[in-house]
Amino acid sequence: MDLDQTPWRVVAHLVDEIRLNVNRRLDHLEQWQIVMYTLALLLFVQWVRKVLKFEEVVSFRRAWHEMLNSLPMYRKKLDEGQELTYKEFEDRIHRADRLKEFYKYLPDRGLPADDIIREATSYKTMGGILFERGHLCGSMFGIEDEDGNYQRLLKQIFELYSFTNVAFPEVFPSARKMEAECIRILCSLFHGLDKSCGVLTTSGSESIILACLAYRNSAYKKGIRKPEMIVCPNAHIAFFKAAKLLGMRAVRVRTGSKYEANVGSIKRAIGHETCMIVASAPSYVNGVMDNLGVRFGVPVHVDATIGGFIIPFLEQCDYPAPMFDFRISGVSSINFDLHKYGYCPVGSSAVLYRDQELLQCQSYSNVDWPGGIYTSATLDGSRPGLLIALTWASLLYLGRLGYVERTQRVMDTSRMLKHRIEEEISDHLEVLGEPLGPVIAITNKSSSKIKIHALGDEMHDLGWSFTFLQNPNALRFCISLHQTRGEVIDSLISDMKKCIERIIQDDCYEYPTKTNVLFGISGAFMDRGVANLLSNALLEAYYSTPTSPHGEMGLRKRTLSIEGRKLSQLQLPSALAALREQYSFGELTSFTVPTTISTGETSTLSAATQEDEMTKATDIIPQLPSSSFETLTERTASIPLVTKEETEVIPEEEKSNDMMNNVKQDD
Repeated sequence: MDLDQTPWRVVAHLVDEIRLNVNRRLDHLEQWQIVMYTLALLLFVQWVRKVLKFEEVVSFRRAWHEMLNSLPMYRKKLDEGQELTYKEFEDRIHRADRLKEFYKYLPDRGLPADDIIREATSYKTMGGILFERGHLCGSMFGIEDEDGNYQRLLKQIFELYSFTNVAFPEVFPSARKMEAECIRILCSLFHGLDKSCGVLTTSGSESIILACLAYRNSAYKKGIRKPEMIVCPNAHIAFFKAAKLLGMRAVRVRTGSKYEANVGSIKRAIGHETCMIVASAPSYVNGVMDNLGVRFGVPVHVDATIGGFIIPFLEQCDYPAPMFDFRISGVSSINFDLHKYGYCPVGSSAVLYRDQELLQCQSYSNVDWPGGIYTSATLDGSRPGLLIALTWASLLYLGRLGYVERTQRVMDTSRMLKHRIEEEISDHLEVLGEPLGPVIAITNKSSSKIKIHALGDEMHDLGWSFTFLQNPNALRFCISLHQTRGEVIDSLISDMKKCIERIIQDDCYEYPTKTNVLFGISGAFMDRGVANLLSNALLEAYYSTPTSPHGEMGLRKRTLSIEGRKLSQLQLPSALAALREQYSFGELTSFTVPTTISTGETSTLSAATQEDEMTKATDIIPQLPSSSFETLTERTASIPLVTKEETEVIPEEEKSNDMMNNVKQDD
């Protein structure tokens, strides 16, 4: 066929002209040179493809900053910013610890059980107050146990199963049976069929990592060497951790206008190496539900960390309940936390699969190990049967009705909070997206003077603890049972209005233009150009055991004895014994004891009444509760105190006359 007679003649002439030009320009090269240049070009193209597929986002701005920070003049400024940030982290983490005494090595002799309990009680008082008041949003989930039956149940289960290990099912068959029963209960709750299966894990992150491991190994069997997962930026952080650990590529797709998964972006991101799609039910970050009604022929993993024990009971609470479980044919696996709205002790989570194939891909086995054919379904080898037993007991104790009642309270409170924010503070704040469950994220309106992180810091000063978000900046509320009391939401809205009014009226109010936030710490930190080093600074501050304050001569004072015990604990019984002895013999009008052993500060205690002594002596250990203090005083001395009722005030003249009469009687 003559190309000159077809519409393709223009293309043919263009290709022929390009060929002649290339040959003309390369006629001075030998054949081997052309081959080598061609191979070099192919290798360069392959390298560019790998860079573009790297799991970390390529940022020229970040690379530019790293280059500048390597210069000496910028390095000094960077070190100063890092030092200030570390000091700020350390002050924030150790703020509740007023004594700052630490056990740094094993005591020479074991401590008495009473001392350990007293010490643990004093540690407990460093936190937990915000949770009891309902001012702690999202960090703790507890069950209101007015009659104490639930706590008694958990204590008895602890005594029975504290030393069980399900790695040995023949030795501990009871714990194995409990886990099997828990899995069947959970599979039926999420509408799994007979072939559905799963495992109990110790955290939501472990559940997610195991699910990603199953999909990666399944992709390996299909010949995919670099498996990809499609995930939204607001998904659980454990998916990005799993991609880093397992050598997978996390393909980030943009979200829609309401922060839900964009179906079009997901469809365009699917490739021949895609092994799983991640959907949130709802999002851990902002509480928005992803669309799970579309199937693209790729297995879908549902992250129900928040909604796992909320959505199954919504229909019975007269709330719309979207389908998210195994009733959807594309859903192959689900993970959820039992220690959140399942109200089990912390360390309870699970991952479920539609069939056994993915569970087998998740498991590790070795048939050549000298110890025997080894198989493990989780990341742990030895697994505590205690956590399984506590989870089993909690599920049976609460039952479906118990979860429905608690879901009703949580959802009613969540809807009320969202409604009041939109009605009463809508001039300055708005809710991100359309949250489905108990998680609500709010941010400031662009037209408002308020900066949402500034509002969060002001609320923190009033005793509220929220989760700070970024990209975009926001505050995250996670409603638990302790916020379902009506006065908590009233107090929250009232304090938010006060803080907003204070910020607006203060013309001199300043707040950093750019801030950094860290997961697990309620507050924002000024951006000092060390964002990439914040995680290292936080880890260093977290595990730090700061030395005691400097003395008058600049020397650091010891806080531990040579036996490894805290000096304040050793000095406390002797101080109380001397105090009690002088009280009982009436020789004491005032007594000086150290209030902070590590700093050497002193305080004068009045001997007027036993109540004053008990109140002021607790300054020796500021966090020690009065109940534990009374137990301590009873144990450290046997001479009874003179109570207020037993003490008679005698004038000095009568006292001297009585002494003379006693002398005469002796004569």
